[in-house]
Amino acid sequence: MAMGMITIMVIRIPTAIPIPIPMGTPIPTGIRMTEGACPLPNPPPLREGGDLGEDRHPLPRSGGGSGWGPVSAAHLTKLLAWLSPSFPVGGFSYSHGIEAAVEQGLVRDRDTLARWMDGILRHGAGRTDGMLFVAAHRAVLAGDEAGFAWAVERADAMRATSETALESRAQGQAFLIAVRAAWPLEGMERWDRVIADTGRPVARPVAYAVAVALAAALIGVPEGPALSAYLHAFAANLVSAGVRLVPLGQTDGQKALAALDSVVHSAAEAALAAPLDDLGSRAMAVDWTSMIHETQYTRLFRS
Repeated sequence: MAMGMITIMVIRIPTAIPIPIPMGTPIPTGIRMTEGACPLPNPPPLREGGDLGEDRHPLPRSGGGSGWGPVSAAHLTKLLAWLSPSFPVGGFSYSHGIEAAVEQGLVRDRDTLARWMDGILRHGAGRTDGMLFVAAHRAVLAGDEAGFAWAVERADAMRATSETALESRAQGQAFLIAVRAAWPLEGMERWDRVIADTGRPVARPVAYAVAVALAAALIGVPEGPALSAYLHAFAANLVSAGVRLVPLGQTDGQKALAALDSVVHSAAEAALAAPLDDLGSRAMAVDWTSMIHETQYTRLFRS
């Protein structure tokens, strides 16, 4: 019997197919949705020279931090300066996928923007960054170099897309460059060496949350106020992106930010209390919009 040649034609469709996934969608038992690699149960310490040892010692799962202690006026002004929109980290150029969410009609007014941000803070980067912020802050206060190195390395893995990874690392790098140049901090050299021992030069970016936690711990700002300030700045920057993209009026933007005030506080409280075994996220709609943003035809933002 004669054999014929079968030709297979592959057609690539460049358009994204919308698959709406509600924010905070429960994950089936036994599966943990994370923003990257599945987290290890116990963070490993670094051996001398930066190699990962076989003995694994977990970071403190609760307590051990500075909590919600008072912030001095001198430290408060530093924190306000570092998290101000004028601090040169380039936050204005990142939307964390909101640009694609607007394009898909998922964010279209003040209320949908506030709900979208609520999900990010409770279930997405607000959750993972908050927990890593606390881990890094506590490690610096305790002089725990292995614990800080774990936070640096784990933060690299906790991003689902290339654009959110860029968003975090580029801002973290810019933050530390500006702090070193204009706000030199006693003890920074030690932690620069720890960063270098993870296999990267000092100038290589670290996650924004870890960078801010390091600086806050070095000046003695308690973890609670420092984390709340960081999450508020994160939310304010993304609300500003939403104001430009929807577009919204400035007053509506402030109303959206005001509606998120209690969410920021709750997210900070949750991060302070959460065990690191629970590190992960379930903001699948946010991850999806970030992915499709990578190939979105017209873009104003880098993420």
